[in-house]
Amino acid sequence: MLRLRHIEIFHAVYRCGSISAAARELNVSQPSVSKVLRHAEDQLGYPLFERGRSGLIPTAAAHELFDKAKDVYGDVRALNQLAKNIRERRGGHIRLGVLPSLGLSIVPEAIAAYRRVQPEVSFEINTLHSSEIAEALFQQGCDIAIGYGAPMNARLVTQELGRSELLLVARHDQFTGRDSISLTDLDGVEFIGLRDSGPCGDLFSDQLSRAGVTLREVVTARTYYVAMSLVRHGVGVAVVDSFTAAFNEDPEIRLLRFRDPIRYSVNAVTADSVDTGTGERTNQAELVDGFLDVLRAVISRTHSVH
Repeated sequence: MLRLRHIEIFHAVYRCGSISAAARELNVSQPSVSKVLRHAEDQLGYPLFERGRSGLIPTAAAHELFDKAKDVYGDVRALNQLAKNIRERRGGHIRLGVLPSLGLSIVPEAIAAYRRVQPEVSFEINTLHSSEIAEALFQQGCDIAIGYGAPMNARLVTQELGRSELLLVARHDQFTGRDSISLTDLDGVEFIGLRDSGPCGDLFSDQLSRAGVTLREVVTARTYYVAMSLVRHGVGVAVVDSFTAAFNEDPEIRLLRFRDPIRYSVNAVTADSVDTGTGERTNQAELVDGFLDVLRAVISRTHSVH
């Protein structure tokens, strides 16, 4: 069967198209590449390449294997990079799971502020949708998730970082002379909806139902950013979170508050940990708490409402 060295050589030869080019890329001798490639073919029991005038030609089997080999090779490279990163960490490491709207706005600002006082702390940011938060925490894909609302799971611990509100995005020639709007003003208006928009979308839908308002949804998007771009091109209006709105300020569009504000919470979510009974806080917990204090201050300064 194939070993990692076989996969590395096969991957390089397939991509480079020749033994010599693969050897240069891997910084090894041509005979060593040829030897490993022959051994791989012996192990498999069929050829991976045929010789042509312009170089090595992958067989049908090689094409099929490469789809998986490139994934394995990519995973090995990622593993090596992770091992290097771990070696070079000196002041701790925080893995964040964040919603896209927060990953492009307040989270980078908070990380920059935190690293000014803790420059040796490193970060890893993964963008998640609200429905992915619980799984990411349970599988230890992140130490803490930053999102809207609170996932309904007893094994998750939620703390509120601040509150903000939903805003209507429209072109400048719509709702002229107003700086606020009511839900009933949207009845029958062409609207850009959001699929799987999480707690904010659920909150907005509940408010519409209570107001008896029916939207004329002409386009459905998957992200607030796409929805705002559609508004910019005159497709309709959209409702977005304040963080997306602030990050995408544009002279072609205007933001309107709702007269009865539709407010939501920004929360930090962690997986519940087992209490060891020692009463001592780990260094990791202290790092996370310190970062959340900074993030809370950023939200309060720029977006928080009461």
